[in-house]
Amino acid sequence: MAKYFKTVMTHFSRYLPPGRVTNNDLSKLMDTNDAWITERSGIKERRFVEEPIATSDLAIEAVKKVLAESNLKPTDFDYIIASTLSPDYYFPGIAPIVQHKLGFPTIPAIDIRVQCSAFVYSTQLADAMLKSGQYKRILLVFSDVQSKLLDLTTNGRNVAVLFGDGAAAVICEAKECSQEEIPQASNQSSGVIDTILGSDGVGAEMLLLRTPGTATRGFLSPETYENGDWHPKMDGRVVFKHAVNRMCEVAETLMERNKISANDIACLIPHQANLRISEMVREKMGLSQDKVFNNIHKYGNTTSATIPICINEALEEGRIKKGDLILTVAFGAGFTWGGSLIRL
Repeated sequence: MAKYFKTVMTHFSRYLPPGRVTNNDLSKLMDTNDAWITERSGIKERRFVEEPIATSDLAIEAVKKVLAESNLKPTDFDYIIASTLSPDYYFPGIAPIVQHKLGFPTIPAIDIRVQCSAFVYSTQLADAMLKSGQYKRILLVFSDVQSKLLDLTTNGRNVAVLFGDGAAAVICEAKECSQEEIPQASNQSSGVIDTILGSDGVGAEMLLLRTPGTATRGFLSPETYENGDWHPKMDGRVVFKHAVNRMCEVAETLMERNKISANDIACLIPHQANLRISEMVREKMGLSQDKVFNNIHKYGNTTSATIPICINEALEEGRIKKGDLILTVAFGAGFTWGGSLIRL
């Protein structure tokens, strides 16, 4: 007799470093002001780490919280999937570092590099692994420290004002179920229902951090350092247009193939890149403001961690609850994008 498994996201946690950096704080470092930043992004403040805190340190705090809240131990997990664009070192990634420092057994621990699309990519990967029956419980880790990469001068203003540091962790479990209990939008079974992913390298140089890298002679040179190639660069108009189009496309496809309308969704959780992007996606989907959760005004764009931070905070505030149908959409460097339909 065939066995069926569903993927349930049982616990979410978040960790934001304590250092608040307001728009007024940034105005002391570059030619900007609160009104300019707020109008263009919706951001009022963000969190920056202090030395010597690194990306894995934020991740560890998020994992400690999710372990405490779930009453689980490191030995209860079969796999770790981590995502960051700002690892402690060029290699290795943060997954084995988190694994070692928190005393996890010698289970597989990998990093994926899909930047702001991390949550939806990790969700699909974990879902496939758990539904195969090979694994029972997977830890997802999302962490980024952008503040150490930013050009905090007027030259880097258009990118620097958008980003903040933060981390999140999610526990995914395989639950054996009958064929009738496999999660669908039309039933009340909790779990991951559907995920869509996409990528198009045509936009690779529209949003990137150029060095260090093997495309640069010498990997990293005094010239590339002086040119600021170690700071992230972005063509904001191009990224904005692609983000809105792809996130709307993903949302529409997920709703069409699962035979639901926007009215069936309890909450849309978009990647927190820019409040204007989230608002355009909301309007195109015909959703009221109370059906979208944003916290970009408090944290800025925490890259890989934005969506799980939002879900954790929305649960705490009662904006969403267990049993709700949520839709997540994301767009990031690569270009990469995706969306997931989940019943909590």
